[in-house]
Amino acid sequence: MKLSQLRIAPEQSGALITILVVAATNAWLLIGSETISTINIVAIMLCFVLFTFGFLLISQDRPFGAHKQLRTVLVGIEYGLVLVLFSLSPMTFNAILLVIWSALLPYFMPFKRALLLSPIWSAVPWLLFSWVWQSSSGLWVNALLFWTFNLFALVMMESRKNAERQTERAEEANRELRALQDLMQQASRKEERTRIARDIHDLVGHHLTGLSLHLQVASRTASPDQRPAIDQCLGIARLLLADVREAVSDMREFGQLNLLQALGALTEPLKDKIQVNIDCQTNINHLTLLQATNLLRCIQESLTNTMRHSRADGLVISIYSNANQLHIDIKDNGGSSSTSPSVNNVVQGNGLKGIEERMSELNGTATFSNSRTGFHTLLILPEAQ
Repeated sequence: MKLSQLRIAPEQSGALITILVVAATNAWLLIGSETISTINIVAIMLCFVLFTFGFLLISQDRPFGAHKQLRTVLVGIEYGLVLVLFSLSPMTFNAILLVIWSALLPYFMPFKRALLLSPIWSAVPWLLFSWVWQSSSGLWVNALLFWTFNLFALVMMESRKNAERQTERAEEANRELRALQDLMQQASRKEERTRIARDIHDLVGHHLTGLSLHLQVASRTASPDQRPAIDQCLGIARLLLADVREAVSDMREFGQLNLLQALGALTEPLKDKIQVNIDCQTNINHLTLLQATNLLRCIQESLTNTMRHSRADGLVISIYSNANQLHIDIKDNGGSSSTSPSVNNVVQGNGLKGIEERMSELNGTATFSNSRTGFHTLLILPEAQ
């Protein structure tokens, strides 16, 4: 990750200011101290710099792509830097860094586990401080107070994480609702056009056909001087009948569902978060409402998985026909954390199982694969013969 890609949110700014104030206070109190050497002061400042840089990397939304384990390692390094500071500096207020570190934990381990382990990782720095600086006066009171601060940071960040999750779910539901609403409106217009086309065909077409037959009979039985006018009327009736049939065909054709329009409504709100490209190489307007709805929900689930898990910044949806089958190929560029070239044994959660069930309902199939280049979903639907 390049430094130019770092983005500092307001809550990150507050943490960075706190780290800066703690570092500056250390420097101000320790410079000129007879018990702390210049080398130790430089080492202390270096720890603050490394802690700051590590915090920025860890708290970024998309720092390492698929290498999620790297962030977990950095969290451990951050804790190690706190221990080093406790051993190098006699300032107890350095425990503020442990509060900042605690705020990161809800994103890396279950909240209950972090809560149960909090007394341990909160006590270790103070035990080290007591051993290095041979100090016990009021030490455990400070340790207890800062432990409560750590708990407060844990609870607040867990609440924030839950709020973010609820917001994401609401946004996902809203995107899917808009896309489905678009499909429903298209289906309603299609149904209305089909009804009108059927009425025109059955009523107007029927009467014009009857009129043509009567004019044919009249043309054969009429006197020679009347036949030209009757033949002219017969030609007009046949022309009108042809126009009616063409109009009915056009109404049925333009009444087909447009899945691409619904996909646009689904992906448009995501343009600031991920780049979605749709490449359609075949006509998909013949899909039924059930087929279009299920495919739309499968694509929505793939988008959701990409946004939640892959940390990808790009996704391509390719739609094409092959061997009388409709293929919908969905690929992101999130990459896999696995060291092997490909990961075929994808662990399926409820989302992927839901995609399989929806495709099975359409007599289709869904396959998934994960590799270093990204996650791949292939939906195959038999085309109507």
